[in-house]
Amino acid sequence: MDGQTNFVGRAGGRGFRLGVDEVTTPAAAKSLNKSGRRVVVIHADTGWIGPVSDGFDGFWPKLIGELAHQGVETRVVRWRSKQAETLLDPSADHLHVVMGDMPNFGHNMLHVEESYIKGFWYLDEIGVYWNSSLRLSQFCPDRISKGHADYFFNGVAGWMLRENISKAPQPERVPGLLEPARAVVFTQENEGFRNRSHYLTNEQMIRTAAEFDRSKLVYVKLHPNQSKAARRVLMAVAQDYQNVRISEASVHDLVEKAAVVVTQNSAAGFEALMQKKPVVTCAKSDYRHATLTAKTAGDLRDALDYGPDAMDGFPYEKFFYWFLHRNMLEEAKDNFAERGVARIRDKAFL
Repeated sequence: MDGQTNFVGRAGGRGFRLGVDEVTTPAAAKSLNKSGRRVVVIHADTGWIGPVSDGFDGFWPKLIGELAHQGVETRVVRWRSKQAETLLDPSADHLHVVMGDMPNFGHNMLHVEESYIKGFWYLDEIGVYWNSSLRLSQFCPDRISKGHADYFFNGVAGWMLRENISKAPQPERVPGLLEPARAVVFTQENEGFRNRSHYLTNEQMIRTAAEFDRSKLVYVKLHPNQSKAARRVLMAVAQDYQNVRISEASVHDLVEKAAVVVTQNSAAGFEALMQKKPVVTCAKSDYRHATLTAKTAGDLRDALDYGPDAMDGFPYEKFFYWFLHRNMLEEAKDNFAERGVARIRDKAFL
């Protein structure tokens, strides 16, 4: 941070700060390019620029110190600004780390975002969430220790369910007040995105689940970022069916009471895996390995019918261990910075 003199290491006679200096002008970017120093450049959008600069994002504080200790400087720049474009000049050979869901493959580019579970972070070569390389990877449970997986799963799932922890704040848990349901549908606010990921819309998921068995209850929980216009539409859809209830209950209570969980590719769907419930993803998803994928309304009807039987015996513990422990970076671990810097060095040949 500007004015901070808290040095943690030296290389070539230079000291390195714990904070991150922002490159604020194209002229400053050109000067950095001409310096001949390879720098880790963090590309952050409006929502990330402040937390990254101030060291409050949860990901960078430890890594910046480790990079500095190893003689590597770090800068932050506003995504898609003139100075960002300047720093992307291939001849400068910087390593670029993009914060947020902005997929792009580059020989010197990585992507960072907090995963579906708080405290676990992507550092991926292609993107994050459904754009991450995990969507294209193979999950091989036979290569994972059951003992290690059980210990990890019980620790993470037990804590989150016991403390009612979720990606978004949740109401107090009161599972005894909810009736059992055939399904719960977790909606999202992503259908207007330029890069489409969904096969089925929120409305199609709700109508298909409701009409599958009109005698069985279906819960619908709207996304906290759902627009007012989308809320009006989806609430009107729900009113078409006597067996559909819009609920504000905790996601964990809703999952507990539902036989099947339906979503596009939300964090709530990933969290449902902690209760070993069959999840139907109606969009491209990087946790697809642990779900049934519905590309059509017919697929969704089939999944509502045979989902519990199809997913019976799935190794949820091993999947959690593979996805979070092996592929994400856990900020609470002592080796967090070491693993992160190792990925950065491997990508950029630093």
